[in-house]
Amino acid sequence: MRTFILPLLILAGAAGADPLQPFEAEFRLHVSRIPTTIKATLELGPTDQSDEYRMQMENRSFLIKNREQSFFSWNDCAPRSNRYEHQFRGFGIRREHSMTFNWDSQDVLFDDGQEQGHYPIEPDTLDELTMLLKAQCLLAEGEKEFTLSAAYGDKVRSHTFMVTGEETVSTPAGDIDTIVIEKKRKADSQRRTIFWVAPSLQYMLVKARHVENRALFGELLMIRYDGPAPLDPAAAKEPEESKEDSPPTS
Repeated sequence: MRTFILPLLILAGAAGADPLQPFEAEFRLHVSRIPTTIKATLELGPTDQSDEYRMQMENRSFLIKNREQSFFSWNDCAPRSNRYEHQFRGFGIRREHSMTFNWDSQDVLFDDGQEQGHYPIEPDTLDELTMLLKAQCLLAEGEKEFTLSAAYGDKVRSHTFMVTGEETVSTPAGDIDTIVIEKKRKADSQRRTIFWVAPSLQYMLVKARHVENRALFGELLMIRYDGPAPLDPAAAKEPEESKEDSPPTS
C-alpha cells in the first residue's frame, strides 16, 4: 500500500521561511478508477522542543494500518531531519522501521527489526516526509525543476521534480487553482507520478496520481483541509453546498 500512498503524498505541506503553521488534511484513495474506503491523513504540528516539528502520514482501513512520522528542525526553510519512524500492519505482514539522523557524525542509524546498521549521508539529505516541505520551499522560490535526496531504509534515493503546467481542480473543498508537477523518471519507465498543488494553500497537495503500469494506478483527492487560510480567497472557492466529506477551509 505504501507503493500508492507515499508517492501520492510526496508534495504536501507548508512553504516559506516563516515558522511552520500546523495543518491537517485528509485524502480519499481510488485504485484504477475504483473508489476505496481507504482515507489518508497528513498532519503537521510542533513538538515541545525548540524549532522541532512532527509530520505524520497515516492511512487505515479494515485490512491495513500504516503510519509514518518524521521529527525535524525547520531552520527557516532549510529543514534537517532528526528521526523517522514507519509502522505497517496488514495482509499478514508486520513491519517496524526507524532511522536516527546523527549530524555530528553525519550518518543515519537504521533499524528495521531484523537488521541494524548505519551509512554516511550528505548535509542536504532528508527523510521522505521532511523532503515534502523542502520541495514546498523551492516551489515558493519559483524553481521549475529540482532534485532532492532522501534516506529510507539502508540507502539514499534521489527524487527529481518538474513543473509542467497549471490546472483548476474540483474537490469537495471547491474549485482550487493548482500548478502541476511530475516526478522525473527514466524515458522507458511506465511509472508516472503527478501532483496538483495549490500555491494559495502554501503548496498543499490537492490531487495526485501514481501510475504503476497501464492496468494499475492510484489517485488521491483532498476531501478535508484544516490549516492556514488561503492566501488568495478567490483561488479556493467555497463549495455550493455542504457535503459529508466537505472540509472547512480555515
